[in-house]
Amino acid sequence: MTWFRTWDHADVMYIADNDILVLITLAGSLLVFTSLVGLFGVLLNSRPILAVYTFLLWPAFLSLVAIGYVAYKRATFSLDRKLNLSWSQYYTPLGRLFIQDSLRCCGFYSVLHEATPSKRCYPRSSLPGCKGKLYRFERANLALVWSTVFSLVPLHLLNVLIALLCSNHVMETFGMGITPKRYRLTSRDVKMDAKKLMRRTGLGVDAEPSEQRPSTRVSASGGHQDDRDEDRVPFLSYEGHQY
Repeated sequence: MTWFRTWDHADVMYIADNDILVLITLAGSLLVFTSLVGLFGVLLNSRPILAVYTFLLWPAFLSLVAIGYVAYKRATFSLDRKLNLSWSQYYTPLGRLFIQDSLRCCGFYSVLHEATPSKRCYPRSSLPGCKGKLYRFERANLALVWSTVFSLVPLHLLNVLIALLCSNHVMETFGMGITPKRYRLTSRDVKMDAKKLMRRTGLGVDAEPSEQRPSTRVSASGGHQDDRDEDRVPFLSYEGHQY
């Protein structure tokens, strides 16, 4: 939004904090690229890609710290003197004109102090100098930048820690073999399937094989023989359960 000047006073940040704007852009691009690498590593179950993702988290962390350090140092230590020096030596006439038009001011201390002439800014203009407005904008804008960045640092460190802890648990079957809960086999399913098997093999559903009463008959040799020997049911096994 700042590069395309889509919000109020974007020109002021573009001129006064151009280095911080460049750092924010580079850090944001690096963070987006790192997140895409991690996403592809998870989707492809690739351990090398996830290792690259873990490595890229450290340059991303350093980029965040650099933004916060530069913004905090500029906002905390002699901000007014830095703005005075920048207005006198570093800002170009076109840059001063952008700041004057955005903040509706003229010159630094007054209309007669290093002002860039324009339709609004001329020697008899009633516009105030830009020092006060520029100082208040910079103090608020820089505070917003460094506070936002430093609030993201703990979250990023937590992400680095999680990536390091999970790096040794990524295998070829990473994310595979986890059956959804609705498709998991329960004891009720096993009993129902066992009953179906018993129906197909001619075994009664209401009575188990061990509960059927054996009928004996006397053999020719005088001994007793089980009638079930003639039509014995084959041995069945299902998921570790034997019937």
